[in-house]
Amino acid sequence: MAEPAGPPPWARLVFALALGAYGAIAAWLVWRTSILEPYSDMFEWMARWYRLRADGDLGRYLWAPHNFHHLVWTFAVLGLDIEGFGGSGYFTLAVGAACFAAIAAMLAAVGAAAAGRGLRLVGGGVAAALGLMGCHVLDASAVINMTYVHALVFAVAAVLLAEAPSRWPAARGAATLTCAIAASLGSAAGLAVWPALLGAGWKSRRRGWTLAVLAVGLAFGALYALGEAAPNQTGVHPPDRVHAAEAALLFVNYLGLPWARGLDGAGWVAGLAVLGMAVAAVALRGRRAARWPERAAVALILFSLATAAMAGLARAGVVPADRVPIRYAIFLAPLHAGLWVLALPYLRSVWGRRPRTMAGATAALAAAMLLHQAAMAVYAVRTADASLRAIADFRAGRRTPSMSVTIHPDLAEAQALSQRMRRDGLYQRELRPDPGPAPQRIGYFGFMD
Repeated sequence: MAEPAGPPPWARLVFALALGAYGAIAAWLVWRTSILEPYSDMFEWMARWYRLRADGDLGRYLWAPHNFHHLVWTFAVLGLDIEGFGGSGYFTLAVGAACFAAIAAMLAAVGAAAAGRGLRLVGGGVAAALGLMGCHVLDASAVINMTYVHALVFAVAAVLLAEAPSRWPAARGAATLTCAIAASLGSAAGLAVWPALLGAGWKSRRRGWTLAVLAVGLAFGALYALGEAAPNQTGVHPPDRVHAAEAALLFVNYLGLPWARGLDGAGWVAGLAVLGMAVAAVALRGRRAARWPERAAVALILFSLATAAMAGLARAGVVPADRVPIRYAIFLAPLHAGLWVLALPYLRSVWGRRPRTMAGATAALAAAMLLHQAAMAVYAVRTADASLRAIADFRAGRRTPSMSVTIHPDLAEAQALSQRMRRDGLYQRELRPDPGPAPQRIGYFGFMD
């Protein structure tokens, strides 16, 4: 069978324009949903920075756990933003946006490589779009959520380095392990990269590499556990006992993100569908003889499954199983992109047999992408506006019971820190004006994180 020539010029143009508009919406959302003033965890982070200024203990500032996470990159970026940019928030926003863009670019690279000649635009474009969803932007534009992109950018880089061909395998292995460690320093969710690398290495029968990943992963995991007995300062206390059924339900609902939150309690249906596809992909694909994009796709899927398992174990009893926060959805972008990469060989085969049908399907896909991004943009804007509206009320001296969740559990402590930061001129500006009154329905499909 002849190699498919790919979309005809008109379909290629339609898809390229749609992809450009999709990316432009994501870029616009970085500005439109940005939140630079302190709220929630950021008050704790600022208290930590003030302690650093008082005692000069940089090691404790960077390494001491926060809610069981070692947020080394978050605290490093925060410190650089204050010392180098006057605490404006612009540097933290730039870093978050850069990580977000890099994640999408790496997923696009895998998709383009899997699609092959003639279909690279579609293969890479859809993979990029899965990383640039409007709901994911909230993890790049709000400081308290940027821990996720700090972890994910290194986790995806580790997977690609582990599987992509290289003339210097030793250097590639060292770079992979370095990125895996770096992912874990962005968020504890980054630890999921270790079982992903381990599983992919085992499936491809690279015994030496698998043993190296296991040894380094265990050693770093032991180091990561140091200091975990430190008291929790944010009011998040896991329950003493968690029922297995509740953890399993949270695991399944997590896998259905972001769409599960719009299904009114039936998110587990979407989660089970994704789980079935992911398990089949891991079981049947990614063996030693497979091309590197296929092996990378399996590792990306394993990473997302591991984050879901971690959420089920650590967050059950803390968040309702049917209300998994959509901010976690960005950790499923690797899974979505991995499933797309594994589907590309079949689409390529169909394209060779029915090029006209597939050309029309490309145009339909472009339209569906734009509609989906528009819906996600509405959700992102309304969610960010709700948070900024609460911040504006707190700034103005108004107090409501919900602020103990949105702003800080101890409003008096938050007020004292806010006044100190105001005197120091730290994080007092936004890129956009305060939003107006809240609409009757918040979020896309009527829900809100």
